[in-house]
Amino acid sequence: MPLRVRRDGPLPIAEQIAAQLRGLIRAGRLRAGERLPPVRVLAGFLRVNRNTVAKVYAALERDGALVTTQGRGTFVAEVSSRPGEETLGPLIDRLLDEAAAHGIGEAELHALVVGRAAQRVRADRPRVGFVECNTSDLAYFSRQLAARLRVPPVPVLLSDLPRAASTLDLVATTMFHVEEVRRLLPHHEVVGLMAMPELSTLEVVAQLPSDAKVALVCATEEGVRSKERSIHAVGIRRPNLMTATLQQEGKLADVLRRADVVLASPKVLERLSGRIPSKAKVVAFASVLNDGAVGLLEDRIRTWRPSPHGRRGRAARMRTRRAGRPA
Repeated sequence: MPLRVRRDGPLPIAEQIAAQLRGLIRAGRLRAGERLPPVRVLAGFLRVNRNTVAKVYAALERDGALVTTQGRGTFVAEVSSRPGEETLGPLIDRLLDEAAAHGIGEAELHALVVGRAAQRVRADRPRVGFVECNTSDLAYFSRQLAARLRVPPVPVLLSDLPRAASTLDLVATTMFHVEEVRRLLPHHEVVGLMAMPELSTLEVVAQLPSDAKVALVCATEEGVRSKERSIHAVGIRRPNLMTATLQQEGKLADVLRRADVVLASPKVLERLSGRIPSKAKVVAFASVLNDGAVGLLEDRIRTWRPSPHGRRGRAARMRTRRAGRPA
């Protein structure tokens, strides 16, 4: 069963498990009549207390999502569609088709939907923008933040930031862009997030033969410099490290031809499909946002208060000016 828990996540573990089970049931991946693992088995798999799983099962049974039969176990209940689901289904299909027609993939569409949802957040919470320089990294890191923050971030391309500034209260970005964002938004609080390669990736790179020709391929030059810096930051030195971006067609072809190892993000590897020589070892170079930095952003969201320079402060000043005008 594809369940995961994050002990450092914003939601309690019981809520995480319950939300995932509800999602699997609604998506049809857990069908009516299907038997769920016994409490002790699922608790052991997730490495959580049995009482936690028992409470989740009990809560879902009260909601009508599960049914327990004495001596047989816990099963997915026969549940009719929730009000509105039959109406929403075709609308979602149309949205997916329309996005595909405009060249917007599922990852980017997810980020756009999360951003739109953030516009409906309660008035006493800040609107949080996450800034990146390219659509691929923007969608990738926005999804990570959306899964870990109570307030979904609004994805903003760096080139669009001046136009979006007036709608944001807090702004987060990767450390690579933090100084540039602060220059563009001198009256906003900007939180820098450290994006680090997954530990498993660094272990693989560290164990490569010292004479291996390693090709580091990214979507942009900024991505190349960021990942190079990450490799060097953990003490790995690669004299035979070759770099290229997807836009550098000639250089990219030469780097791939000479490479013994190709390092690239999962998205970039998709774009390189069929172009990597069979002799080259492929290492997926995925990055994750540092937990400490995300925790700092979560703290700032929790303690946020409107600023006289912020979006709500500007709106208040405008109301005051209008109120002071003679009739």
